[in-house]
Amino acid sequence: MYHAFIKKLFLLLALTSYTFSAQGQTSDFNLPDLGDESHQVMSPIEQKQTGEGFYRQALVYMDLVQDPIIKEYLDKLGNRLIESIGLKKDSFTFFMINDNTVNAFAVPGGYIGVHTGLLLTAKNEGEVASVLGHEIAHVTQQHIPRMISAQKKALLPNLATLLAGILLGGQATEAAIAITSARSIENQLTFTRTFEREADRIGITVLANSGYDTDDMAAFFLRMQQANAIYETNAPQFLLTHPITTDRIAEAKARAANYPHTAKNDNTEFLLIHANLTVMNMEAADAISLFRKKLREKDSSSLVNRYGLALALMKGSKYAEANSETEILLDELPDQLLFKILQAQIKSGQGKHNQSAALFKAIYEANKSSLSATTYYAEELGQQGDFTEARKVLRRAVRKYPKNIRFYEMLSHAEDEAGSQMESHRALAEAYALIGNYQLAVQQLKIARNLASKDNFYVQASITAKIKELKAKQALEKNK
Repeated sequence: MYHAFIKKLFLLLALTSYTFSAQGQTSDFNLPDLGDESHQVMSPIEQKQTGEGFYRQALVYMDLVQDPIIKEYLDKLGNRLIESIGLKKDSFTFFMINDNTVNAFAVPGGYIGVHTGLLLTAKNEGEVASVLGHEIAHVTQQHIPRMISAQKKALLPNLATLLAGILLGGQATEAAIAITSARSIENQLTFTRTFEREADRIGITVLANSGYDTDDMAAFFLRMQQANAIYETNAPQFLLTHPITTDRIAEAKARAANYPHTAKNDNTEFLLIHANLTVMNMEAADAISLFRKKLREKDSSSLVNRYGLALALMKGSKYAEANSETEILLDELPDQLLFKILQAQIKSGQGKHNQSAALFKAIYEANKSSLSATTYYAEELGQQGDFTEARKVLRRAVRKYPKNIRFYEMLSHAEDEAGSQMESHRALAEAYALIGNYQLAVQQLKIARNLASKDNFYVQASITAKIKELKAKQALEKNK
């Protein structure tokens, strides 16, 4: 009986809860008073813990996109937005869910989820940025804490579970409701019109500060309105719950008029990612037909469509044809990282591992800060059996990307193969800790401590301190 409520609550957290007003200037970006009631009900530390708790559950139960190229693109876009308003790079966590519905949502602590359907529906990067800007504002303006400031403190320990349950559905939803007594907060956990307007106003400020065309917000909602007209009674739930009216679009346009329209963004990378997601969500044969048709019609970027075709051909194991298309791409843009990675992937698929290894190494050496370059190079080193070099690369990777479970899992394997069982167990412990399995993490650390030299005081002390930290977190979870 609670499913309708859960869907409503989720939608109110998402993109579809926009209610545009006609205001918005850079000076409107003001954080709420740190002494307000929202910090009494949920301190910054508690917000961080709530977000972390939600994200740990999302890593386990949600179908998150793991493709490093997609993840890197979303991180880059998200960081561009938050840095434009003076926030520290990587202070937010952006992640993508493999779900073709059009949605995005924000969780306290700076966690922003984006559905693949949002990027597949958007026509340019600015439209995606307009949605993310709105969600970022929900976090910076403390909207969830401010909404529940009148609620009892007892709600807080289980808020992460509630938020995860909202998104996971099924039994997880029912469990989340039971745990948090969601019935008592049905009427409280809703985004007020004031908060939505505030998020819209600040969202367009984020858009403008980041160098995007502020008209992109209204353009995206116009397309949503058109979709509503097409779907009619079969419209997606978010359109039925929050219809996008002509007035709302007009208000968005009026707000955009307050900013100069001088933005000139190169949408090539967005379109390449769009092509990547398109291929990811189609059968290889269908994707090949689609992009060949696009190339024949010449009604859009031939570069993007050729990239999509090459990806589809590789997915269909048609490596020779894929390589031919990729060579054309590299002739046009020889420095495009995505094309270089694709070329190396094709060589690997063909079994030409000496060539693929050389290509991945060159890509990594030129792009050591790149998530995708690091991931593919480490994987190639593992396939080649060069675990000594692989662990060197991965040790650097986990320092730069401390929330990346995949890197810790790969490092654990590389350390083990390179003969360092102690470090292997430490890396695996970090992977378990990231998903909230503190019991297994502690077990791995105890094994690592037993394997460590008794004379190495630093390592022994470091492992013992980590065990103590994780046990404290485990105890905190049990007390919720």
